[in-house]
Amino acid sequence: MTAVIETPEMAVDLVAFDSMGARSMCTYIETKDVRITIDPAVALAEKRFNLVPHAKEVERMGQLAERVKRRAMESDVIIVTHYHYDHHDPGDTVPLDIYGGKTVLIKDPKNRINSSQGNYRAPLFLAMIKGRAKQIEVADGRRFSFGGTEIEFSDAVCHGPNSAMGYVIQTMVRRGDEKVVHTSDVQGPSRQDQAEFILRNRPNTAIIDGPMTYMLGYAYSQEDLEASLSNIRAILAGGTKNVVLDHHFARDLTFEKYLNELREDYRDAKIGTAAELMGMEDDLLEARRRELHKGGRVGARAHQ
Repeated sequence: MTAVIETPEMAVDLVAFDSMGARSMCTYIETKDVRITIDPAVALAEKRFNLVPHAKEVERMGQLAERVKRRAMESDVIIVTHYHYDHHDPGDTVPLDIYGGKTVLIKDPKNRINSSQGNYRAPLFLAMIKGRAKQIEVADGRRFSFGGTEIEFSDAVCHGPNSAMGYVIQTMVRRGDEKVVHTSDVQGPSRQDQAEFILRNRPNTAIIDGPMTYMLGYAYSQEDLEASLSNIRAILAGGTKNVVLDHHFARDLTFEKYLNELREDYRDAKIGTAAELMGMEDDLLEARRRELHKGGRVGARAHQ
């Protein structure tokens, strides 16, 4: 399969990400023991620049949703790191049957969770997959073994610089000497407790929801950005050789200047967006929504 890493121990497919044209952080990991999909979902911003999604975004979301469906259907284990729709809802074109017969490892739906997720989104999601999934387990702070493959989860950490948007769990998959960490929505990581999970585990590959620069000066401060870049540098200095920076980070057309600075300082590492590291061209459709609307059709429906 096409993979960002492919070793005798593990293959990693970056299935759907913002750099590919829709909101997602869906990742597929395959080892000799188990096939895993993390956050099988795809969505669009309901409004960006006060504009609804363009038809091209809607079309791309459907294409990525099919990729998500294919990988999820192949998987033995599905991980849901929190209950925002771009992390657990595969979209209208993909039925929730992807959870059928799977072991589903989830963010704790009752503890360290904000009201919108705890009172509405998590219960609704769990009601929909109950009876479909083979097994549902709360994953926060736990380890699970599947043959020679171990999946370890962080305790719940803030969704971003503070708890206003709730909490997420980070995931590490290990087999032999190969380790991959998926941060979920840390928006940086700007906080030390978010970075610590990566620094402690020293993964070969880190799939990071990078700094939320498109909200800089509004919901994301200059101090948050500086802390995030400092933590990313510490991760690279710690020996991580593949660093994916995407998701919130890829909603801003200025992202590349930050990547170029990191690449200049850490030339032995492979640093880029998910699209780039999968051998594709970046296609930041949401960030280009104004440009798209100048010459095209409005999307029929948005997902958020």
